[in-house]
Amino acid sequence: MHTIQDLVRRFESFGELTALSWKQGESTFKISYKELYHQIQNYSKGLLELGLESGDRVALLSKNIPEWIILNLAINNAGMVDVPRGKYSSPEELNFILEHSRAKVAIVEDRDFLSKLNRYKHSELHLIYTIQEIEGEYNILSLQQMGVDSSKSIPVIKGNHTAGIIYTSGTTGVPKGVELSHFNFISNVTEVIKRIDLSSDDKLLSILPAWHVFERIVKYSAVAVGAETFYTVAHTLLDDFQEQKPTILASVPRIWEMIYDRVMKKVKEKGKLERKIFDISLKAATGESHGAAFLVAPFARRLLEKKVFSELRSKLGGKFRYAVSGGSSLPPFIDVFFDAAGIEILEGYGLTETSPVISVRKPGSRALHTVGPLLENVQGKIIDFETGKELPAGEKGVLYVKGPNVMKGYYRNYEETHKVLDNDGWFDTGDLAYFDKGGNLIISGREKDIIVLSNGKNVNPIPLETELSKSDFIDIAVVTGQDWKKLGAIIVPNFEALKKYCQENEIAYSTDRIEECLEYSAIKQLYREEIKKYVNSKGEFKTYERIQEFIILPKPFEIGLELTPTLKPRRSKIEEIYKEKLSSLQSVINGRG
Repeated sequence: MHTIQDLVRRFESFGELTALSWKQGESTFKISYKELYHQIQNYSKGLLELGLESGDRVALLSKNIPEWIILNLAINNAGMVDVPRGKYSSPEELNFILEHSRAKVAIVEDRDFLSKLNRYKHSELHLIYTIQEIEGEYNILSLQQMGVDSSKSIPVIKGNHTAGIIYTSGTTGVPKGVELSHFNFISNVTEVIKRIDLSSDDKLLSILPAWHVFERIVKYSAVAVGAETFYTVAHTLLDDFQEQKPTILASVPRIWEMIYDRVMKKVKEKGKLERKIFDISLKAATGESHGAAFLVAPFARRLLEKKVFSELRSKLGGKFRYAVSGGSSLPPFIDVFFDAAGIEILEGYGLTETSPVISVRKPGSRALHTVGPLLENVQGKIIDFETGKELPAGEKGVLYVKGPNVMKGYYRNYEETHKVLDNDGWFDTGDLAYFDKGGNLIISGREKDIIVLSNGKNVNPIPLETELSKSDFIDIAVVTGQDWKKLGAIIVPNFEALKKYCQENEIAYSTDRIEECLEYSAIKQLYREEIKKYVNSKGEFKTYERIQEFIILPKPFEIGLELTPTLKPRRSKIEEIYKEKLSSLQSVINGRG
């Protein structure tokens, strides 16, 4: 395979195997590979009937629904370039993307997307089609019928032709259009299938944003081997595990954190003695305790297996093989917990610019706290960001990669392309990393995320934020302090845990007056103690890595504002939104010296 067209041609050979399935209400719907192939061909011809040609851009704006992958493949199959985006995009972002990409046609899911588009006039946009039926608007069913009636021939595409322009949601700055070729995607699909041992016997649960490149490559990999993809959402995920009995789930770490939190919540509802036994057993079973606890580890594992782990695995449906985790770093304590529970998580790593997979753990490797070895067709080297020289294995620097999965460049942005992609094809990931003795890659943060204090000390905020997230009372922590004397932190509380704490300690708590509650001295002291417990009192952190002061936010972060679609904090956006609060925090910290 070299192109998306080659991928689509495979579908006929899979015949009546189920390609896509989903539920509406109590009813389950399915599309076979044979039907999938014919729908794609018809939509491709329908697009050609509109007068579009190879290389023309088509915007595809939708949530993660079955129609997305059908239309996405149809656009590429016809030789056109898809420009995808998801539900949390603002009208301003969509306007920028449509103008910058010069999209000629837009396919939108519903009225929400339509209203966002209609706030602006787009110079190149000629037609809008909707996925849902909306009175007075062109619908994709008419596009499909145009294809059925068409005598057009689908043009032959080559591997170096552009397939998609994916605008990075970005944790910093203006979105850049990552231009990816047919072979960028297909080369990655080929290696991913080999690495994670995917076959037509597998059934995948799909939950991530469809436009995001991680979910896209998972879908491509599934259809490349004839596997089934079932569409789920967060609030039905555990029910769908039970009913659908999947073998694989591709997800972001937050999914596993949510499952972990549910387990811990059930444990905390038990008596103090049972909770104490659980805590000791978990530390012994996962190797967190030393000395005498090591002797009880086998007993601890048996106890946890009986009381917790066997039930947890049964909730995954009984056929679950493993999860593939990406999009952001898997917290070490989550990694260890699910390994102890006998649930394998294959953590991977990549970027939109690399189509996206650079590395992923091999099934059965138990390479905890790593993202596995590089894919076989990807080269990597670690560069000292001060000297520019390549470093030996074990030493930390900036990761550079080279391979057929590396992007063509940033669309209509030579300057930004030149910053990260050299003439020999080496791409600067901007991530700090090193290789362990087994050849597994370990990512330790982003070069741009490094905080430099006013005394010149460099701080990687990721380990601090990971530790703080272990607290029952902290949902998300963002460490800050660029050019400050000492570090500060923005805390998003776990509001459910905080409410329970207030009730147990007779502290007035009201959702309508949450800001007032957060100002209570008892609440401030609670978070001060949590920060001390997880960071400030730990010997592994240096004195200058301690959190001097913090602010507590009265509401959760939102996707599209403070969070990317894969739930990573957008640091520059957070600093912009909370500029005044951070300015006050800086004054307090610098005033204390």
